[in-house]
Amino acid sequence: MRRAVTGLLLLAVLAWSAPSQALDKVRISAFQGSFVALPLYVAKEYRLFEKHGLDAELIYGTGIQVTNILVGRSADYGAFAIEHGINLLGKGQDLKLLVVCQSLTPYGLIVRNEVPTPNIDKPYPEMLQDLKGLKLGVSTLGAGTDTMLRYLLNQVGIKPSEVQILPVGATGAQVAGLKNGTIDGAMSFEPAQSEAVQELKIAKMVLDLQGGQGPEIFRDFAYNGLWTTGAYLKGHQEQARALVAAIVEAQTMINDPAQTEKILKVAVDNMRGIPPELLRSYIEKYRQIFRPVGTPTQIEHVETYLQGAGLLKNPVPYDTVVATEIMPKEFNAPAGH
Repeated sequence: MRRAVTGLLLLAVLAWSAPSQALDKVRISAFQGSFVALPLYVAKEYRLFEKHGLDAELIYGTGIQVTNILVGRSADYGAFAIEHGINLLGKGQDLKLLVVCQSLTPYGLIVRNEVPTPNIDKPYPEMLQDLKGLKLGVSTLGAGTDTMLRYLLNQVGIKPSEVQILPVGATGAQVAGLKNGTIDGAMSFEPAQSEAVQELKIAKMVLDLQGGQGPEIFRDFAYNGLWTTGAYLKGHQEQARALVAAIVEAQTMINDPAQTEKILKVAVDNMRGIPPELLRSYIEKYRQIFRPVGTPTQIEHVETYLQGAGLLKNPVPYDTVVATEIMPKEFNAPAGH
């Protein structure tokens, strides 16, 4: 009897001391300090990647860099604009969209308060007439901010040569450029809009795409998503499913009003220097745009935009863009949302 008890105790000690199953390492390229990557920040902060068996490293970049990090194989996955992925697919790249991180385009066109805007209250696209001759900032040339700005200028008949398009960097650099007058305006995204317009009061909103202004196609859209290469996906299907599950769980937290304080903590930690009350306001207003499902209609709208911008010759079929066996089919927002 004593030997049996001793044996059981030894087994218990061995089981307790045995190392847990190793986590599967993955590298994800992403934007730093931007709401478009909020589901990734949440999954990292609250160990949702680990919960699904993953050790995720976020590799940060700006503008088109985030896409290039994946394409250059310095990451296994990349969270970047869906327009960039489709554009590359149209050029023969082997990419697959796994899940949508943010459904609504995040952009707002802002200009310094001193810039004359006599058409600002006119309907779209007439309010854009005031942009001619201005110095307008984008994150990097070729990035989503650049593509969107050129698309909007074309809509109102302004040639890119009739403005100065300047690559100024990420959100903090955009605000600094507005503050010191090196740019007159910017195709911005949060938290730059809130900081420049609401906190510092140095700029005004000309066109709020995120708020529903502008072309109809941007109101049912797929903006940012998680991509990988088709070749990598073939050997990592279960890893990809686990990664998508972590992101969907993070989006469920973001959409739950009861989790606002937890999400706010993540925002404060990642959008440094922005007052918490502005971050809270954004979360409460826009939490519903963090949804994982990319529908055929949304992908079609992205392609319509790319064709209008002259970046895509022929539409790419939905099942070529999307890993349909992995893309979530539905999303149930928390009760009370």
